[in-house]
Amino acid sequence: MPENTHSEKRTPASQRHGQIMPIGGAEDLDPSRDGSILHEFVRLAGGKRAHIAVIPTASADPEQSGAGYKKLFEKIGVNTAEVLNIDQREEANSPQAVELLQRSTGIFITGGDQARLVSLLTGTLVMETVRVSNQNGSVVAGTSAGASILSAHMMVPGSLPGLQTSDASPRKGETDLVGGFGLLRDIIIDQHFSQRGRIGRLLEAFAGNPGLLGLGLDENTAAIIDDAATLTVIGCGAATILDGRNATSNYFECHSGEIVSVFDSHIFVLGPGQRFDLATRRPLPPAEA
Repeated sequence: MPENTHSEKRTPASQRHGQIMPIGGAEDLDPSRDGSILHEFVRLAGGKRAHIAVIPTASADPEQSGAGYKKLFEKIGVNTAEVLNIDQREEANSPQAVELLQRSTGIFITGGDQARLVSLLTGTLVMETVRVSNQNGSVVAGTSAGASILSAHMMVPGSLPGLQTSDASPRKGETDLVGGFGLLRDIIIDQHFSQRGRIGRLLEAFAGNPGLLGLGLDENTAAIIDDAATLTVIGCGAATILDGRNATSNYFECHSGEIVSVFDSHIFVLGPGQRFDLATRRPLPPAEA
């Protein structure tokens, strides 16, 4: 293998933060489609010079999922693609895991069980290395559950029995928030958004946490967030943004299972190519071609 030189690649990138790329799940897995979300991830990670690390921890079959994404990224045409398999929490604190992530220019977290991501990765050296790598210029992407964990606040199903998380009405107790990786602050990410009718649970989550921004991503849709806090939508669906900065609700007067009323919230629905300023919480003109 030629001396690449991961450090040479990283020298200019280390002067800026890398992009963060939550994906709404069910992304196009055809490696021949140049305009796909995964092609864009590879491009941002360095194209043919990219070194990709796949973290399949959330998947029901991590070994199969990891091998599948490794093969896909190799077909797209990266320099290297490696899989970081973590089945025990101590493995997420190993020098080998840290070293693999440190030499990567792109980190991809697969979908699956959000609880596995939290129990095996949150608070570990793997989490810290992902954050540092992103600060040093590596692009970090996650699909489905892997998208949700990119934020500091991650939704998980609530403990109240009998509630359906696809109910379009926001009901208290539908969700709980746990700690994520913290690459994004003051944002809650939900996925499979339109396909699974999840506006209710996102409204409930941000009503109980005033001031947070809710980001719902449709399937085969991604948000690319750069170091200037600009969000750009790519893919085939929409990104729905709920702004609760000026919102009020009766969340804390409700009992578990009751519908939560929300007032004065703002909703933005952005199609492919649309942009949004996360700092000012206002839409931006589409980028010039």
